Amino acid sequence: MNKRFKIKDLFLVSGTKTTSLEDLNEKGKGRYPYVTTQSSNNGVAGFYDYYTEEGNVLTVDSAVSGYCSYREEKFSASDHVEKLTPLFKMNKFIGLYFATVINANQYRFSYGRKANQKKISELEIELPIKIDGTPDYDFMGNYIKSLWGGSHTTSIQYSNIDLNIEKWKEFELQELFEIKYGVNLELINLTQSTGSQGINFVSRTGGNNGVVAKVLPVEGIEPQEAGLISVASGGSVLSTFYQDEPFYSGRDLYVLKEKVPMSKLTKLFLCTVLKKNAYRYAYGRQANKTLKNVIVKVPVDSKGVIDDKYITNFMSKLQYSDMI
Repeated sequence: MNKRFKIKDLFLVSGTKTTSLEDLNEKGKGRYPYVTTQSSNNGVAGFYDYYTEEGNVLTVDSAVSGYCSYREEKFSASDHVEKLTPLFKMNKFIGLYFATVINANQYRFSYGRKANQKKISELEIELPIKIDGTPDYDFMGNYIKSLWGGSHTTSIQYSNIDLNIEKWKEFELQELFEIKYGVNLELINLTQSTGSQGINFVSRTGGNNGVVAKVLPVEGIEPQEAGLISVASGGSVLSTFYQDEPFYSGRDLYVLKEKVPMSKLTKLFLCTVLKKNAYRYAYGRQANKTLKNVIVKVPVDSKGVIDDKYITNFMSKLQYSDMI
């Protein structure tokens, strides 16, 4: 049985002390994470010999998409990072459960409706409860523990592969892909699936392969086919993912379909190459009109076209590629 709770009834919502990169560079590299508003890499943009905040809390980006992450260790933070200090006994597993549930509500936030402290405090989330109607924290922690987390093994040994980058060729993205705007749905208007079944809903977030929920089919709208690449033109700009399953897409999301046949490994390679252009964009510069002109540099064959065979071979030699 589940029940809805407001964040303010479970956490003390407050800001963090803003620390600049200039100050951190003076302190030097170290063990403490620097938490920013990015929604990739758990929000961490580096590790330094300095902290301002205690661990075992949640942090929420209040500038972009409302991305939430669990902070186990002490940390420092950039501007627009809010802190949720539990009013109950929280451990890592319970914290991860809460971060997941809060992130499922990211669709409620955007540049026009940022996740400030007031909105975070009033946010309602659905949690499992005990017979007395209080949150069942033991269930939450045990559920996260039950998820498979065994050791990952690979039969592929590390090798230093010479990529011969000087022989690669630059292409505009539109030379390699047909670039189309997604179906532009809003998650708030869809019916979310309560189980593992459903269709992936891909948003402009930078985490979880862009998937923020599973939804029921929408009458009259076919999901986009599996095998496409999704690219965020807003939000976490240029968050790029290979979509292995059919999906619906939200606002500010483009889909790429290859003009010549490419393997899954080649598409994953190109996702990484394209993401490397994210530094070109910021809050005031989104990747909409300019996406087609983004330059990617890739290996080519003797005819000067993208070398799918070479890239696939390279990717298959990377450690853990046998688990893709």
